[in-house]
Amino acid sequence: MSALEKMDRKKLSIASLIVAAVFFFFLNILSSLEIKTSQVDLTENQLFTLSEGSKKIISSINEPITFRFYYSQKFGEISPAHGNYSKRVRELLEHFAVISGGKINLKVINPKTFSAEEDEAVNFGIQGVPLDQTGELGYFGLAASNSTDDRKAITFFNPQREQFLEYDLTRIIFDLAQPKKKKIGLITGLLLEADPLLRYQPWPIMDQIKQFFEVESLSSNIEKINDDIDVLLIVHPKIIEDSTLYAIDQFVMRGGRALIFVDPQNETARMSPQAPPGAGSSELKKLFDAWGIDFDENKFVGDRTVAIRVSAQVKGRDVIADYLSWGIYGSRNLDRDDVVTGELTAISVASAGTLDLTKDSKLKMKPLLKTSPISQRISADLVRGEIDPERILKQFKPENKVFNIAARFQGKVDSAFSDGPPPVKDKKKDDDKKRVKLAPHVKVSKGDINLIVFADSDLLTTRFWTQQQEFFGKKINTPVSNNADFLVNSLDNLSGSDALISLRSRGLSVRPFHKINDLKNLAEDRYRKTEQQLTTKLKELQGKLSGLKVDNKPGAKVVLTSNQRKAFDKFRREMISTRKQLRDVQLALRKDIESLDTQLKILNIWAMPVLIAIVAVVLALVRRRRYHQQPVQG
Repeated sequence: MSALEKMDRKKLSIASLIVAAVFFFFLNILSSLEIKTSQVDLTENQLFTLSEGSKKIISSINEPITFRFYYSQKFGEISPAHGNYSKRVRELLEHFAVISGGKINLKVINPKTFSAEEDEAVNFGIQGVPLDQTGELGYFGLAASNSTDDRKAITFFNPQREQFLEYDLTRIIFDLAQPKKKKIGLITGLLLEADPLLRYQPWPIMDQIKQFFEVESLSSNIEKINDDIDVLLIVHPKIIEDSTLYAIDQFVMRGGRALIFVDPQNETARMSPQAPPGAGSSELKKLFDAWGIDFDENKFVGDRTVAIRVSAQVKGRDVIADYLSWGIYGSRNLDRDDVVTGELTAISVASAGTLDLTKDSKLKMKPLLKTSPISQRISADLVRGEIDPERILKQFKPENKVFNIAARFQGKVDSAFSDGPPPVKDKKKDDDKKRVKLAPHVKVSKGDINLIVFADSDLLTTRFWTQQQEFFGKKINTPVSNNADFLVNSLDNLSGSDALISLRSRGLSVRPFHKINDLKNLAEDRYRKTEQQLTTKLKELQGKLSGLKVDNKPGAKVVLTSNQRKAFDKFRREMISTRKQLRDVQLALRKDIESLDTQLKILNIWAMPVLIAIVAVVLALVRRRRYHQQPVQG
């Protein structure tokens, strides 16, 4: 090769490097301008990809919205977890601003101590968190406003609510774009609201609702539900006429959302033992059957794992036992991925029923509250009248099946009134002129219906979610469970647009690992069952010993008959065997956990190095093959 050729090649290499550098420079500029709107999301749960529902709501903004993101940089330095989360929040806010086409104005503010920015953050309600012992406060929140100065705020971004971050931001946009207070239409068979004539005070649950919504009470014989009702709230429906059922049906068929509480036995309306069967139950059978929802008003579900221990008077004697009709369900029973139940920790129920889909149902069901497998559907007759926990326990046989107590239903359905409006009963000819003019009959739902159904209405009763305390002579109801939160969350979710309701929750950046806990719980269940068997046998032994003839003289020995001795020896052998079973369960538990721990260590320590080694070997083989395939130049 000549010197000239070497020089030309050298110049060509330099020129190539210059072209590559220029290309790389312009590529970076282009990416900073364009790539913000198009990302490649490789996360398992698509954490950084906006849902279509969010895009739809953002595209519908008619007036400018201002986002003020208050974040103290020092806060991130002290708490790296919050610092990392702040990056995700900011990136998502920036993404919202970009795809809005200028309708969302984002301001990132670092509020320093005693500054005008800090005063502004406090004025918007942003919560300050102490950073050190000097009292300096750090801020990590969002204030949003529209052109008419309506305001919404996230006072503090909690990393534990990360999976609902997109929903929370989109909800703010939706509320500011439509700032009018949502209207709730209430149909109930209970005295939820105040009655001046009866001197009846409203239930505290109504105060919770009216803080956020406008409530309009609807009569049980209403013939039409107006379209200005955003959500229909039905609580313990009793003795509802066909005309009202038709009104509910058509409201749902036209796209109206509904939150429904039905009950196999409402404890507030508990009747005497002489009351007819089903006196305290409620249902919407005609509607549910047509829509494809299965609810049995004659059975409640008892869950052994959540049953509340009560003290009751049964036939003149005091009884202390687990009452299967009452239960407190925890976070493991709630859907952690739904915005309604995602952050709830406890819901109290009483005589709750079960929900499912009928065989020919067209709906999709998403359970919100489920029982454990140690549950059984029990006749509601056992909780009508006198409370007898022991009677229910004696008949309890777990079905090893999980039952749904609350669920979300979506899909297209047929009207329960295929032939149109029902005939009007007991109407005179002159009254026909006064009849409400009905909208055109809708035979098939316009789009997917949106319902949340809870197979219990007692959770709204004051005593099942609050504890009354006296504070300076005034009685205060303090919440002890999340019953009211479930109600408000459901109404809030359903009162949004279909796009908002369709928003899926996102996974967490750091997810809890439940496998070991599941193994422990499984072993504990087995242990509990064996323990119950041992306890039963001990009681049997006590009964046998009580029948022994004992000489009461001091120093006298217990004399056992041959049959008694055989029975005693048999029990002793069974007791030894049972104790061995307990040890075997504990040993099996330790082995399962140790095996799982070993597998995880192998996976975490060796999986990635092995994968890299395999890739390296493959690349080496490919390069070697290509080298040998190159022609030899002579």
